[in-house]
Amino acid sequence: MMDHRRTRQGYALCLLLALAAGRTAFADWAGFAQYGAVAEISIEPGAVDMDIRIKESVFTNPAEADGGSLVPGLLRLKDENGHIVEGRMESFNGAGAVQGKADAPYFEARVHFEVGGKPDTLTLVPAPQPGQKLGVVVSHRGVPLADLGALEAPARLTLDWNDPWRSRFDAPGRIKRHSAPRSFLYVEPYEVRHEVLLRLDDLAPYLRFKPKDPQNLSASEREFLKQGAGDFLRTRNPVRINGAAVEPLIDRVEFLCFGRQGMRKAGDSEPLYPASALVGAILVYLTEAPAETVDLQWELFDPDLERRPVTLFFGKESFEFEATPRDPLFRWSSEDALGLTPEVEQPATALAADDEHGSPAIPLQAAALAFLAAAWLARRKHPVLAGTVLAAAAAAMLFPQTLGLIGQPAARTEAFPRPQVQTRLEALLHNVYRAYALRSEEASYDRLAMSLDGPLLEDVYLRQRRAVLARNQGLGGEGRVSRIEVLGDGLATRKLGPSRFEMTGRWIAHGTVSHWGHSHDRHTLYAARMVLNIAEDGTWKITAMDLLEGRPSAPSARS
Repeated sequence: MMDHRRTRQGYALCLLLALAAGRTAFADWAGFAQYGAVAEISIEPGAVDMDIRIKESVFTNPAEADGGSLVPGLLRLKDENGHIVEGRMESFNGAGAVQGKADAPYFEARVHFEVGGKPDTLTLVPAPQPGQKLGVVVSHRGVPLADLGALEAPARLTLDWNDPWRSRFDAPGRIKRHSAPRSFLYVEPYEVRHEVLLRLDDLAPYLRFKPKDPQNLSASEREFLKQGAGDFLRTRNPVRINGAAVEPLIDRVEFLCFGRQGMRKAGDSEPLYPASALVGAILVYLTEAPAETVDLQWELFDPDLERRPVTLFFGKESFEFEATPRDPLFRWSSEDALGLTPEVEQPATALAADDEHGSPAIPLQAAALAFLAAAWLARRKHPVLAGTVLAAAAAAMLFPQTLGLIGQPAARTEAFPRPQVQTRLEALLHNVYRAYALRSEEASYDRLAMSLDGPLLEDVYLRQRRAVLARNQGLGGEGRVSRIEVLGDGLATRKLGPSRFEMTGRWIAHGTVSHWGHSHDRHTLYAARMVLNIAEDGTWKITAMDLLEGRPSAPSARS
């Protein structure tokens, strides 16, 4: 018999629902798979630091694996006078395989360059490495100068120390798509999410804010700004969905930083330079029906930023727009889509037990009534015939119930056929994951109650609310489980009683994590042993669970 202590259930469910609760996406280390090495370069007054990851395959000679000769030569730095700035390697170590799509072993290194004061220009000079591309991400006081890109020739940087947002690569073609103040709209089946990226310098005048220290924001200033930004944005930049104005919910407001993994939440103790600080806010618009049209009226323009890039994501498609003071309205319609739409998920009910033998209950009941009528008419002239007909009527009425008893778990060694269990379990688990996307406590509880019962229902509900609270405090990305796939291999059931059975099996939770313009697929494999009850009305409910395994998985053939 399984040990269903609440502590063990809690541990299992924490792992089971990690994806639905939302978690930080590690992704492909900013496209590490495309390059032999990727360097993250950070420029601050008096210093330039380079964090670099190098695939093991770059080292043609195993003796080079100490990194002493190869790493400093991968990328050199020239000052504004054209002189080479020598770098000092501060650390070098192996770190295993990259999480994500690239699974090749790699090495990590950190190189420090000392530069004089605040140079107006710097030049990056890559070393020739035949067949090995070097990718670079460069930030000036926390502001990225471009998205990740290959560095195949010397590149000159012009640095504006008063406003790092004006710093740039001199060579054209360097794109800063995901790392600039902009808007991202995500159209989900029953909500629209608006992710707003704003420079603190653009927001500060509206909040009448001036930092006490021009080099760093204090903890109290950060909290004041996050609260003020949320209150301010709630009433600005109105959104209409299906032609109707919708009030937003503030999901979170946080300060963001850029790095090799893209955007991330700034740490509480991490210095924030006011001139380059970036505020990120997520506004959620809940809908009763799937969005057919979305209108965004952008209102906040600055003399230095008179164009507001907007990207809308709908399923696997994206739509680009630039709002300007003369044309501030972004309009989107589902008619513009090519058909790669997100699946409109319907509530998966707690399925009733099937009559596996296909017993025609209603026709048999009608036949029983006919037999009763015939027996009544023949009772005087043909009493023997009447008795026979009456027995046939009773058999017709009792046949479905008798067949139903035969189909109960207590009457068989294997509780239910494998395809039947797969279908039911997919529906039950789908409801549990879907509850994490519902912000209403009542709706969330009702959705969980379709699949769970007993102490397990209360445990999952309480943990689900805590996960939503953590998400609202800015922990992790937006996790969405789109489909549950129960695997037939190894699926087994065992009867525990007339209406109770144990099931052991595995399933894959297919989903995505989306945040700040990036979306990453997630496929997580779970194995568990569960107890299920069948209620009097035939519905199935999970009443206990022991998680046996939970780990990332490759997409299945059905994905």
